[in-house]
Amino acid sequence: MKKLLIYSAVIMSLTLFSCSSTSSSTNSNTKKSSSTEIKITSPTVENDINTQNSTKKTGITVSGGFSKSLPIIRLGNNTYVSQWKDNNRLYKYISNDLTSLNDLTKADKKYDYYCTELIQDNERIYFSNMSDNNSIYTLTDSTGEIKKFDNSRSSNLVLGSDGLYFINASDNNKIYKISLADKIKTAVTQDSASKFLLFNDWIIYQNKNDKYRIYAYSLADKTKLKLTNNSSESFGVTNNNLYYVNSGEGDSIWSLDLQTLEEKKIVTAQAENLQIVANRIFFINKSDSSYLYELISPSTGNQVAATKSLVTEGINQYHILENTIYYESITSHNDIKAYNIK
Repeated sequence: MKKLLIYSAVIMSLTLFSCSSTSSSTNSNTKKSSSTEIKITSPTVENDINTQNSTKKTGITVSGGFSKSLPIIRLGNNTYVSQWKDNNRLYKYISNDLTSLNDLTKADKKYDYYCTELIQDNERIYFSNMSDNNSIYTLTDSTGEIKKFDNSRSSNLVLGSDGLYFINASDNNKIYKISLADKIKTAVTQDSASKFLLFNDWIIYQNKNDKYRIYAYSLADKTKLKLTNNSSESFGVTNNNLYYVNSGEGDSIWSLDLQTLEEKKIVTAQAENLQIVANRIFFINKSDSSYLYELISPSTGNQVAATKSLVTEGINQYHILENTIYYESITSHNDIKAYNIK
């Protein structure tokens, strides 16, 4: 009987000790969870729809694209040209016929400024001055006055509704915006970009920090969205579809529905310098002697797009102004040639 009482006392003591330990552990955990929790939120949030951690694929809708800079533009009655045959020196012509544009002596004026891209509003031209480390300059058409506008090393000039957008090589190739009224300059993206397209509420760009994959940046809520897992050489957007040259797939052409984020390969040719103007898709076909081609978007349900050659000579570069493609051929180096696309 005495042994039984001693055994019972030991069991009760162990039980009380176990309860005390559990209570102490619970109390300790409560104290830890009630401590201050610090959250760090980046001002730019990536919604990466291509990772396994994504729980929802959210598409986007873009509209109201803005024109990009070109080496040849028209302002009023004048045509301004970055002359390929004179080291990209800036010229002004009264006439815009090809004979005149290819004759430097027929220029109304030549400037001591060099550039590869020009963009205009109603009265001024904005250009990256190669003679001054690609700083931004303006030229007033009515007076001919030229002024330095900003000292950033700029490229890819695009004139938006709220300012001039450009890639700023002075700050790791971030996309910047500068107000035309007060010249206030702000970084729009934190990524380094090589090319971009500007729309009303979105910027679509090549992200140099992520192997030239294509991203979208919302101007409304300051977030970014990774669109492709593939690297790109060039790209364009029409009818809310992204078309791009896939560098990792033999420079084939792919399409991505920006609403559903479904993508597919539509052309197997080796493509380069894809551009979209007025809903028409153009590219240099390196599989066919670098001829200029047009891509016909595939109809609903079809996987493969049709293509047709437009310029049957090899070309180095081309630029589209209104209904004319201005291009430099491989054989007639530095001459300006034209193809009408009406």
